[in-house]
Amino acid sequence: MSDRHIVLTGMMGSGKTAVGERLARRLGLPFYDADSLLEAEVGRGIADLFAGEGEAHFRALERQLVGRLLGEPPGVIATGGGAFVDRENRTRLKAAGTVVCLLADPETLLARVAPTAHRPLLQGADPLGRLRTLLEARLPAYAEAHYLLDTSDRTADEIADLLGRLLQSREPAPRRAVRVALGERSYDVHIGSDLLEEAGERLRAAGVTGRVAIVTDATVGPLYGGRLEGGLRKAGFEVTRIAVPAGEAFKSLEEAARLYEALLDAGLDRHGLLLALGGGVIGDLAGFVAATFLRGVPHVQVPTTLLAQVDSSVGGKVGVNLARGKNLVGAFHQPRLVLADVACLRSLPLRQLRAGLAEVVKYGVIADAALFAWLEDHVEALLAAEERILADAVAASCRIKARIVQVDERDAGARAILNFGHTVGHAIEVAGGYGRCLHGEGVALGMLVAAELSVRLGMCGRSLRERLASLLARLGLPSHVGIRLEDLEKSIHYDKKMKDGMNYFVLTKNIGSVSVAPVFDREALRESLATIVSPLEG
Repeated sequence: MSDRHIVLTGMMGSGKTAVGERLARRLGLPFYDADSLLEAEVGRGIADLFAGEGEAHFRALERQLVGRLLGEPPGVIATGGGAFVDRENRTRLKAAGTVVCLLADPETLLARVAPTAHRPLLQGADPLGRLRTLLEARLPAYAEAHYLLDTSDRTADEIADLLGRLLQSREPAPRRAVRVALGERSYDVHIGSDLLEEAGERLRAAGVTGRVAIVTDATVGPLYGGRLEGGLRKAGFEVTRIAVPAGEAFKSLEEAARLYEALLDAGLDRHGLLLALGGGVIGDLAGFVAATFLRGVPHVQVPTTLLAQVDSSVGGKVGVNLARGKNLVGAFHQPRLVLADVACLRSLPLRQLRAGLAEVVKYGVIADAALFAWLEDHVEALLAAEERILADAVAASCRIKARIVQVDERDAGARAILNFGHTVGHAIEVAGGYGRCLHGEGVALGMLVAAELSVRLGMCGRSLRERLASLLARLGLPSHVGIRLEDLEKSIHYDKKMKDGMNYFVLTKNIGSVSVAPVFDREALRESLATIVSPLEG
């Protein structure tokens, strides 16, 4: 790294200057702020330069400056937000340096740069809309950076620390595979770093031969679709990419119908394959479409969130939501292959990473006390998205899920323990409106309710609930939700696990041991639910 520049790129407000200054100090390197240097050279502010000479003139000056900076002693370079979009700049920066793109959601970016009077590209009545459009246009270029790192929920000091550790001693996750043994429906879950480019080779090895339709969303597609498509085309596949809007609200029958039409337009036949690139919503939706299109076509899961890598991409449950509940329409349709690339997890917002860790905690509670203790010992490394540690967590989770699914593929008995925390978690998502509470956050709250109920029913001691609550808190997961208790109780009534009008809960005896039982004590259930409910504001 000593003979190469470290180049920070990304949108305005992503933290390039603040992080760059701190990273340079940490590594003992010079810091070059391209925008400030350009302003000093021309004696004018960038907004004034845009207004007087136009963007084309500014970009020409910027291109010249990039060339000069790459001739300086190796250091940390913070580029302007549009510099890396220029193909010439992009080629030179990638050749001479290690490029890190800092990401954040549009709302966070706008909050950081407000007021916008000095931002020439955000002038007008709708700066947030302009920012969204600009980000969407730039994402394909940003995706070519060597590393992608989300900054939405972290301070500049935290990001600089993470980058310093990553760049000084990056330890790629060792490759490993978990076999899901289901006879003729068996498949492997491949776990490791930088697997996207190998997708074509691995599909060929799995016997896939037809046209591939990638189903992704408007967020993930621009970041990882190009790498995935490149690997598929290199292996000789014909590829179509179909994007759906991001968010739980689009895991619906309406969106499934739109996908059916898009697949027909793309000419996909029964020899083709759907490839789900994204989080749990995309995996569930694309898997459901694969299970039902032309009475069933194969599919492959390429999960890009931790929650999807450890849970929803494995096991064959696919489906869509209805207004009254989650996953009320669905099927069992096993994938041909799962590729869990943990390098993708660096681009996750911290909130999403935490939500995924809730599912890993679940596996520890239901089946592996040693995993639970390991999580307690590795909280910092997990939240820092260290690839080796995350790969360990993904592999451990997938091994547990594979073991359970192999015994009970179609949810007839043993598989029910995987729903620990999900009865209440799903109810929170529905009652609060899809998207307000992340799935993993709902599961964390649901686990607290299940543990509380277990205590009240005399199945375990209070210390177990406290130990679980402590780990979830250290991971930054919520302990309360602003929702009406009555709405929560109503949503639970539509849970898929209802039987003869009775709620069945996964209850815990010890860390690593659970059982499924009907809950007859309605008062104990209501009191347990009340422990996570906060008064609604207003």
